[in-house]
Amino acid sequence: MSENIFQRIIEVGGRISVKSALNPILWLCFIISLPGLLLVVNQEDPPLWLILIVVAPVCTAIVGYLFLLIFDRDKLQSEDYQLRKQSLELIQDKGQQFPIVATSIESISNP
Repeated sequence: MSENIFQRIIEVGGRISVKSALNPILWLCFIISLPGLLLVVNQEDPPLWLILIVVAPVCTAIVGYLFLLIFDRDKLQSEDYQLRKQSLELIQDKGQQFPIVATSIESISNP
């Protein structure tokens, strides 16, 4: 049964694309904190190191979010938004009259 669960997680993880800079740390929160939280709840007196392992990814995600919110808000946006913004910046730099809709990184680098 556990092999089926791990196989399913690997399949789902392989299909997910990164949409923002925070997605990797959010996956880390899911992968580490959720099972760790189950261990902490099921133990009568959980060790401090286990609690720290459960809390560390969540704290890292919060700090990362606040850092990006203050210093680089664009990284919190989706890949599609970032591609479109880069496309518009390139068009503005080159002085083209008609915008090119970016569908991939290749279309931005080779318009």
